[in-house]
Amino acid sequence: MEYNDKYAEEAKYLEEILRLLQYKLEVETYSLENQKSDIIESRREMWENTTHSSADFDKLTDLNQYLSALQAQTFTYTEMAKRISKYEKMMDSPYFARIDFTEEGYDEKEKIYIGLFNLMDEDTHEIKVYDWRAPISSLYYRNEVGPVQYKAPAGVIKGYVSLKRQFKIKKGKIEYFFDSNINILDEILIEALSKNMTPKMKTIVETIQMQQDLIIRDLYNDLLVVQGAAGSGKSSVALHRVAFLMYQGTNLNLKSNNVIVISPNPLFSKYISNVLPELGEDNINKYTFENIFQRLFNNQLSMKTKSENFENIIVAKTEKERGFLRSYVEFKGSLIFKEIMDRYINYFQRKLIPFTDVYFNGKIIENRQLLKALLLSSKLNMPMAKKLKIIESRIMNKVRDMRKDRRSKIEIAVNKLNNYEYESEAFVRVLAAKETKKFVEKLREFTEFDCFKLYKKLFSDIDMFKKISKGLKLPDNIDEIIDYTNNALKDQFNIPYADGICLMYLKIRAEGCDLFSNIKQVVVDEAQDYYPIHYCILKDMFREAKFTIVGDINQSVEKNSNISLYDTIISIFNFEKSEKVFLNKSYRSSYEISKFSSKLLNTQLPMEFFKRNEEEPKVIKCTDKNILDRIVEYIEKYKSLEFSSIAVICKNRKEAAQLYFELSKKTKIKLIDYLDYESELEGVLIIPVYLAKGLEFDGVIVYETNEENYSSEYDRNLLYIACTRALHRLSLFYTGKISPFLK
Repeated sequence: MEYNDKYAEEAKYLEEILRLLQYKLEVETYSLENQKSDIIESRREMWENTTHSSADFDKLTDLNQYLSALQAQTFTYTEMAKRISKYEKMMDSPYFARIDFTEEGYDEKEKIYIGLFNLMDEDTHEIKVYDWRAPISSLYYRNEVGPVQYKAPAGVIKGYVSLKRQFKIKKGKIEYFFDSNINILDEILIEALSKNMTPKMKTIVETIQMQQDLIIRDLYNDLLVVQGAAGSGKSSVALHRVAFLMYQGTNLNLKSNNVIVISPNPLFSKYISNVLPELGEDNINKYTFENIFQRLFNNQLSMKTKSENFENIIVAKTEKERGFLRSYVEFKGSLIFKEIMDRYINYFQRKLIPFTDVYFNGKIIENRQLLKALLLSSKLNMPMAKKLKIIESRIMNKVRDMRKDRRSKIEIAVNKLNNYEYESEAFVRVLAAKETKKFVEKLREFTEFDCFKLYKKLFSDIDMFKKISKGLKLPDNIDEIIDYTNNALKDQFNIPYADGICLMYLKIRAEGCDLFSNIKQVVVDEAQDYYPIHYCILKDMFREAKFTIVGDINQSVEKNSNISLYDTIISIFNFEKSEKVFLNKSYRSSYEISKFSSKLLNTQLPMEFFKRNEEEPKVIKCTDKNILDRIVEYIEKYKSLEFSSIAVICKNRKEAAQLYFELSKKTKIKLIDYLDYESELEGVLIIPVYLAKGLEFDGVIVYETNEENYSSEYDRNLLYIACTRALHRLSLFYTGKISPFLK
């Protein structure tokens, strides 16, 4: 069939789909208006016919009935609005692919059109467009023309794909299409990657690659660990995986409130916030460890952020100080220190809880040895704090039974002393209440504890610390680490990040945590910047969840990560079904930028680069006097290319702030800081390298890539991160001696 005939066929089908969408839009819009009117009327009736006071008990039942009906109406209205939003998106581009599939044992060829969402003709019950997450859609992502199979709810379906066609449809018009068995190059992918960056992460449903699709559709593993090269799409794949799992609906019973993303910082959370809504799903909770800390400790304590931790290490004045800070964080995040805290909780239960004999009304009601034995009993298999509360409840139940007798004794004593007959009853009540309060306070001296004080005590008693850690391999500078910790913990609202994480672990292990009992799926991004203690926290906090963990060991900021990290993660979670997957192909940057950036690495991991050719990166030597003017010159050059985002990447926050002060006199520019995440990622930005992780920009300028800034192995990673943020253009400016990694 000639191209013109094919085009006529496709144009006719598109016209049919657009008519169906227009009809559905009109029906839904009309229904939405009616539903809105019904809700307004229901609210008016509720206001007129029910009580406005909670004291009017007779009418509360009527109010509840109105509220239930109103809730159902509101839910229906919301679902209609979602459908309208989907249809509106489809009016612009209803689908992006077609496959012709013949199932084994049948002669009829099915034309399968694939788009963002399902579209069904209710009159014929025929699916006109299949959602990209539907089982049959996997054929498009995983196969070329030829024999195929896919897994459906009914089992494995085999057959033959005779056509695989890709479309570019915009504003309801076919701009072009091609059959991939004729044109092997993925031109749609090339075009998508050639576009300028947007302030929020985009969906990739049109360009999902086979290896990415395997991760997205994995329903077998409880834990998926993904090592992805910079620009391999690992973060996007993780979010599309969430959308796929939510699409499974009743099979997984997964809703948006059952999913959580552990994000490296609020800026990244904001960057990825559009992906799920664009895919037609409700947005999910995005937490940093700092957010979780605040919830755990109910804002009674405050810890420094991970970004502050990065900054402190990067700007340390000497290599010795930098080395100490790294060793400090590494020790606190290690499995060795996790073992010390486990031993400490056990030691605290056995040795440090000040159990006493409990007396009430002149009688002993509990013996301290028996209380301790109950605490240590294996029958109570729960966190220490919960066991202590059970002990407290047991004692208070006994006291409750004895209170009447005790009150009688108080009354007799009061009557002997008090000549005011009518006031004695009130006086007895006051005395009994004061006595009970004092009793409870005394009781809670051993049934309650403060995790922050408990953590501080571990370091303030050095003999105890050494006793608990006996047999474990401690760092050579452990005494320095202990001294530093004691000084750092003097301010409960300025706790170092590493100690805040350890406090989280201690609290969860000692008290338990039910904050996230509804969570069934957890996505962890930037896995390489977390330590074993982080994963122990996640395991204990999300006990009923499955995990998707993505990272890149080449993008570690403060530590040397290697591939063994992923084996450690797998061993910590110890799921029955786990898998480690590699995404080695980079799509973000041009071929020239990817090739240039890869030379900065000292790694054995294989890497592939998507062949999208643009200009070679520039390394530009400057003087102290002209470096600012040269940077402004390149900013203007990038603007002339209509780049929507240009980033000037600095090594740290201090350098970024100083450069901003100077450059803002010469050009319009925004400073992105870890204290302010409100700025959109568009225009010309200055940003520290650790905040740029996970983000991408049309043009990147790396500031002061000299020997002073980038010379250690840690600096090598920072320079790699900075360079791999660029989509289309990369320029590196330096004064003095060039970084050895750029020679």
